[in-house]
Amino acid sequence: MNVKSTLVITMATAVVAWSLPTQASSIKVSTCQMRTHDHVVVFLNEFLKVAQKNELGLKLRYLGGPEITPFRKQGGLLKRGLIDLIFCPTPYYGADLPEARLLGTHNKSLEEMRSNGAYDMLKEAWDKGLNAHILAWPAFNVSTFYVYTKFKPKLSKATGLDLTGVKMRSTGLYKPFLAAMNAVPIGISPSDVYTGLERGVVDGMAWPKGSVTKYGWEKFLKYKITPNFYGATFMVVINKNKWNSLTQAERDFLTKLAAKYEKRSDVVVAKNLTADEAKLEKAGVQTLELKGEYAKAYLKTIYGAKWAVNDKYKYTVDYKKLKSLMYQ
Repeated sequence: MNVKSTLVITMATAVVAWSLPTQASSIKVSTCQMRTHDHVVVFLNEFLKVAQKNELGLKLRYLGGPEITPFRKQGGLLKRGLIDLIFCPTPYYGADLPEARLLGTHNKSLEEMRSNGAYDMLKEAWDKGLNAHILAWPAFNVSTFYVYTKFKPKLSKATGLDLTGVKMRSTGLYKPFLAAMNAVPIGISPSDVYTGLERGVVDGMAWPKGSVTKYGWEKFLKYKITPNFYGATFMVVINKNKWNSLTQAERDFLTKLAAKYEKRSDVVVAKNLTADEAKLEKAGVQTLELKGEYAKAYLKTIYGAKWAVNDKYKYTVDYKKLKSLMYQ
C-alpha cells in the first residue's frame, strides 16, 4: 500500500469517527425519602425533571426511593459507584462519613459557611471520605425541625421536656437529645411511622417541618412543640468518579442548575410548608410553646447533646475548626 492510499484510509477513518455520535453520559439517581416527601417532590420537579430536559444528551434515570434502596445504604452505594447521585438527609449516611452527621446541628447561614471556609471543608470531607462531589444544599433558609407527640408532654427545667418512657421514632440526628430527655428512641423508617403511631409502637417523633400531613400522621398526633431547632440536612451529591467522567459542558450544566435549584427550593418548599402547617391546624394539632427557662433548656439540650456525640468521632478534616465555623 502506497503513502497516498494510506493517507486516504486514515482520513476516511477520522471522518467516520468524527461523524459517529458520542455516547451520552448516564446518571442513576436515588432518594432516601419517599417521593411524596415535600423536599423530594421539589427535588424531582425543580432539579431532576429540569436536568432531564438538557440538550447535551445527558441521561438521568430515577431509580426510586427507600422502597427500592434502603435509605441507610445509599451513601455507601454512592461511595462505591453503584448509585451515581443521591438526594438524602446527610445524617442517614453518617456511618460512611462522620462529617455527614454534622449537618442540621449548624447555626450559621449558608452564606456565612461559604465565606468562612466551612463549606469548602465539607466539600473536602465528601471528596475524601465519600468519594463524592457536593452539588447542592437546598431549602437551606426554610428547613427546620419540631418534636411532635400524641400526648401532651411534661415540662422539665433541666431539659425543657420530660419524655420519660415516651416512645419516640428516632434516627442518629435525634437520638442524643431524645435520650437526654429520657425518651425511648425507636428506630423505624418513615414508611413505618403511620402504622407505628396507629399501633402504639411510637408516641411521636422529631421531624422536619412539613410532610407530616403527606404521610397522614396528623390523624394520631396532637402536639407540635416549639421552639423549632436544627437546619437543612438534605444535599444533592454525586459520585466523584461519575462527576469526573462527565464532559465539562455537562458539569457546567449541572453546577448552574444546582445553584438555581438551591434558590428555587427555598421558595417552593416554604409554600409547601405553609400549606402543611395549615392542614395540621385544621386536623387539631396544637402548638405547645415552650417559653423562658424551659425554651432555653430545651434548645441547650437539643444542640448540646448532639454536639457532645459529634465530639467523639474521628473525622476526615479538622473537626474542631469545622465545628467553630458551623456552630457557636
